Amino acid sequence: MKTILKTMIAAGILTSFSLAALAADTPSSMQDHLQRMERMKTMTPEQIAKEREAMHEEMKNLTPEQRAERRKAMREEMEKMSPEERKAMREKMKNNWNNMPQEERADHRKKMREHFEKMSPEERKAMREKMKDERGNMPSEKRAERRKEMRERFEKMSPEERENFKRDMKKHGDMPPAEHEKKDSKVVK
Repeated sequence: MKTILKTMIAAGILTSFSLAALAADTPSSMQDHLQRMERMKTMTPEQIAKEREAMHEEMKNLTPEQRAERRKAMREEMEKMSPEERKAMREKMKNNWNNMPQEERADHRKKMREHFEKMSPEERKAMREKMKDERGNMPSEKRAERRKEMRERFEKMSPEERENFKRDMKKHGDMPPAEHEKKDSKVVK
């Protein structure tokens, strides 16, 4: 009996040490993330890419519950921010994306595409529906601004990226065929 009790206590102590070490290794809040982003400002593009990959690996190594908890904490931090701070944060993220080297951006899109392909058909459909609902509920001014933004982003893409983008949009039925691809369509009643 004493042996079992001692073993249980030792296992509990070891577990608490390993959990404490795991918690020390991973940033726990939005503040840690923001500090990390500030450090990244002084890094070279190669170092930034490595840092982002490390951050991605950290998230990937967490359990789904830990990931959900991390996202929830970050969302709560964002909600605590004033609208001006949130806008500044989004602008900073947008600038990071726009200043990202083209190869890194292409790599990011590739990873997102792979993630999308791994989703179940139901999840993909739900994601598309959510995006369509968001676009449909957007005020016309915001929609026009978004279209302009997308056109500018499309202009910045390399010819290969554009072709992949068009192919993927057609593949998922989100883009109408080009004029030369349309056939004579007669309405039959």
